[in-house]
Formats: sequence, C-alpha cells, structure tokens
Amino acid sequence: MKVSIHQPQYLPWSPYFKKINEADLFIILDSVGFQKNGLQNRNQIKTSQGAHWLTVPVKQHFGQKISEARIQNSSNWRKKHWQTIQQNYSKTPFFSTYVEELRGIYEHDWTMLDELNVVMLAMFLRWMDIHTQMVSSSKLMTTGVASDLVLNLCLEVGSTHYLSGIGGKNYIDLEAFDKAGIEVVFSDPVLPKVYPQCFPKTGFIESLSVLDLMLNCGESWRDYFPADGMYEG
Repeated sequence: MKVSIHQPQYLPWSPYFKKINEADLFIILDSVGFQKNGLQNRNQIKTSQGAHWLTVPVKQHFGQKISEARIQNSSNWRKKHWQTIQQNYSKTPFFSTYVEELRGIYEHDWTMLDELNVVMLAMFLRWMDIHTQMVSSSKLMTTGVASDLVLNLCLEVGSTHYLSGIGGKNYIDLEAFDKAGIEVVFSDPVLPKVYPQCFPKTGFIESLSVLDLMLNCGESWRDYFPADGMYEG
C-alpha cells in the first residue's frame, strides 16, 4: 500500500493533490506543531494586481498542535475571503459550477482550523474526482518526531511504499525504512503547465491555490499536467 503524508493546508496548491492522487492512503498530519506563517492557514489566489494571500487568523500559543489551532473569529475573515474570491473569480468559466459549495464553506461558522482544512480538502477532492482514502494522524496511535514519526505512521497503517516530497531527503532515515520493509519514493512537486487564467495582463502565475486551476479549468484540469500517469485517475 502506497502512503503519502502531509500537514493540512488552507486552499492547498496543486502539487499537494499529486501526493494524494498517487497514494492509496493519505495521512493528514495534524498531530505535529502548528507552523506560524506557514501554509496551514494561508495560501494565494490571483487578483487583478497579481498573487494575493488569503490568511485565516489563528489563536496561537506555544507548542500547540495543528489539531489544537483555534480560529480567531473576532474579525470577519470569512466574509473578506469570500468577497475577494467572488470579486476575482466570478467571471471564470467554472465559477457557477462550484459557487454553491464554495459559498457554503464561507457561510459556516468555523472554530477549528483543522476542521476547516479537512472539509475544504474533501471538497476539492470531489471536484477533482480523486478518491484516495484519508485518515488524520491525530486519530492514530503513533508517536515520534521527524523520520521516526513518519516511519511509525507508515507501519501503523501497513504501508509498503512511502511517497515523499523531495524535501524528505533532508531528514528521512532510509536505512530505518529499508529495515522495516518500506520503500521510500521521492518526487519533486509538479506544477501545471500554462492554463487559462483571469487577468491575463498580470501574466501567468503558477504557484497558486488549486482553487485557481479548478475555477478556470474545471474537470479538464488534468489536461494541464504532464502525460506520464501521475495525475491519471
């Protein structure tokens, strides 16, 4: 069984979904520390001025895990995010296809960041017709840090292959994985080739949330990736 693991993100970019699509099981790594100024609570969309960050405000305290991160709802971030998305994407070809479900996300009163990210992730996977099974690490028994944590998670779920990003080469203990009978497969992030975007005068921007790809391309999103099987359903 092929397993991929990653922290939950808000409005993830498309390479995030490559890791999910290639795996039989995706482990949402929410039992590790929350990263300030990371991608767990923010990502970029495109506006007439170029790339723009949308950030979910979080109540932060030292040592909190991602699964413990509570959203700071004193400001109406949901209204601001929805208005920004609506203003910049309402004329895209597939906005009307996804608008009702997307609006529903921003009409819900979220308390926990993890819950928001997981629900949003499930929405994107439905849109993209990706059916990989998922489980949150906070629901598993495994403990540990760094490479040991990843290996223990793989062992708990019965993995035969661990699909890692290229950054894993900096900390993965390949000898330990080999002794456990788990093959580690490293791969670089793969971004889509140029696809139709709104606001062409600002030029093509590649490192955006997958929301940009879906609202512009809909079900044809796979056509904008290399034809080497990595995004085949």
